[in-house]
Amino acid sequence: MFGLLAIYAFDELWTLSTYVKYGLMALQHRGAEKYVICVANGNVSCYSSKNMDEVVDKASSNRVIGATYADNDEHLYRETIDGFDVALLAERAHSVFDDLVRGIGRAMKSGSTNDIVAAFNLYSNVDGIPSFVAISSNGEVLAWRSPGGLTPMVLGGYGFDMAIISSESTAIDILDADIRRFVAPGEGFYISRYLLKNFRVETSVKSRLCLFELLYLARHDAVIDGVSVYEFRKRLGEELARVFDKDVDIAVGVPETALPYAIGFSNAIGRPFELAFVATGGRARSMLKFDPREKIVAIHLKMNPIRSSLEGKKIALVDDSMVTGSTVKTVSQILRYRIGVNEIHLLIASPPLISPCPYGVLKLGTENLLAANLTKEMAEKYLEVDSLHWLSIESIDRVAKMFRLNLCGRCFGVHFFG
Repeated sequence: MFGLLAIYAFDELWTLSTYVKYGLMALQHRGAEKYVICVANGNVSCYSSKNMDEVVDKASSNRVIGATYADNDEHLYRETIDGFDVALLAERAHSVFDDLVRGIGRAMKSGSTNDIVAAFNLYSNVDGIPSFVAISSNGEVLAWRSPGGLTPMVLGGYGFDMAIISSESTAIDILDADIRRFVAPGEGFYISRYLLKNFRVETSVKSRLCLFELLYLARHDAVIDGVSVYEFRKRLGEELARVFDKDVDIAVGVPETALPYAIGFSNAIGRPFELAFVATGGRARSMLKFDPREKIVAIHLKMNPIRSSLEGKKIALVDDSMVTGSTVKTVSQILRYRIGVNEIHLLIASPPLISPCPYGVLKLGTENLLAANLTKEMAEKYLEVDSLHWLSIESIDRVAKMFRLNLCGRCFGVHFFG
């Protein structure tokens, strides 16, 4: 997982370390294992660390790009052409980036936006190429959303003083800037001291947003391509009521991504929504932990149960998705053996996840996916729940059409929703 940020202050007196810090903090939910920034000060200097403060202190410039990553990989590509430096931070690795950074380096060195567009057109029909931000030693900043539109990108700013480009609208909100527009698939922005110019490449790649952006990755308060993530999640929770036929006392959500789903579900079935868990410390995203021990610790940190809400009750336990099942299994054991709930009925606000992501958004093989390896009955037994209910492909398609979204569903066994 990943988050991208680019900030360009048009007055050279600006120093952006504080803005970069809070911008990256607003993207930590997309990955907090490694932070990378690149700064233009006559040349391009790049810094990376697991400690965010160590890198943001280096942002002593008015032009900075940065990224957060959920693993130790840093997708940084660099090129020097006759003393002219270019650095590119990508969401994920891709085979074209070594050539692409060379091409855009030559184009940025020329200073011609026509050359930049020509460099991008060479890769406009490559399916699955990730979005990226780039910076040159002259201080120009370049940002591009992939033609497939798999992940979002947003442009914001402070009046005529500063331009901000981010993977998610929340970084712009946190910086108290204005959201100017949602960057379209295949659209890019070239920013220099006297120019902010957009361009768009022609492509045959079908645009579709990754469903996991809306299901799990984005914050509740984010807006993606004009769609409120919170409202989308709440609507899927209402759809869950269509597939549920059990009698329960309360509805609870697995914190914290699943809370809007649980609220929508409880409204639809007419049962109260209860806060069931309290987190300890900062936000720990257990799906982004790949080491089993770290995953278990992350689960316990974010899920200390509230006994008075749960003890002796029949509960509908709502989660956004299920990948390996380790989070839900741990939660069900906590509820059943520590708290003494009467029944646990598990509802998943997405279809069964049965295939690896072909684009590398979710880095797990088929052997790790619970739904690809267990029948529904086997999964209920393994997870120690009384019943298991998945949202149907038809339900996702119905909600996608409602919000006028085209969504990628390859990992759920379909090409597109909406």
